[in-house]
Amino acid sequence: MFYLVSDPIAARTIVDLNESAESLHTYYNTGKRRLDTYHEMVEGIMTVLRQGKKVCVAVYGHPGIFAYPMHVAIKRAREERIPASMLPAVSSIDCLIADLGLDPAETGLQIYDASDFVVSRRNFDPTTALVLLQIDVVGDPDYWPQHDCAGLPLLRERLIEHYGADHVATIYSASEFVWGSATIRTLPLGTLSARGIDSGSILVIRPAIGRTMDERMTQRLDALLASARKN
Repeated sequence: MFYLVSDPIAARTIVDLNESAESLHTYYNTGKRRLDTYHEMVEGIMTVLRQGKKVCVAVYGHPGIFAYPMHVAIKRAREERIPASMLPAVSSIDCLIADLGLDPAETGLQIYDASDFVVSRRNFDPTTALVLLQIDVVGDPDYWPQHDCAGLPLLRERLIEHYGADHVATIYSASEFVWGSATIRTLPLGTLSARGIDSGSILVIRPAIGRTMDERMTQRLDALLASARKN
C-alpha cells in the first residue's frame, strides 16, 4: 500500500487500515525537480509490482486529475503486462461544480493548467466557463515555495486581454475535509494578486459574452428530428 495525502488524519486512517502502508511523500525534497520526484514514485511502485505483489495506491482527490505519476505508473504496469486500473474519486473540480453551482451543460467548461494557459497561448472560448488550476505556481514546474505566485502578473495580463480588467472572477479552494467549507472569493481580474491565493487555488471565470446560435444548423437539426419522428 502506497499513499499520497495532504493531511495527517487521512494518513493515520490509511495506516490504521494497513500497517504496511508507505507514504510517497518521502520522495519529495526541497530544491528537487518535481518531475524527478514523480519518476521516483513511479519506480518505487513498479519495483514492488515486479515482485509479484498486489499494490494499491491511494491519493488525495481524483487519482487521474493533475496526478502525473499515477497515470505513468498504470501505463508502465500495463506495458509490462501487469493488470492495473484506476478508480474514480472526488476531485477539486467536482467540489467546485457543487460549491459554485456551475453546470457544464449550461455554460460549457474548459479546464487548463494555469502555466500551460499562459505559455501555450491557448485559443479558448470566452462564451464558455474557464477554470484554471494551480494559479499559485504559474510558470514554476518544480513548485518551489519561494516562487509562489511569481508568475501571476502574466496570467492576469493574459486574461485582461480577453475579458477586461473589470470582469469578475472567483478564486476557489476546496475544503480538504468533509466537515470543512470551501474558500470562495470574487474580485475583478484587474485586482488579481497573490493575496488570498494558497496552494491549490483555482481561478474560475464565468463567460464574458453570450453564445451565438447558428440558425442554419438549428433549422437543419429541427428538420432531421421532424423526419425521425415521422419514421
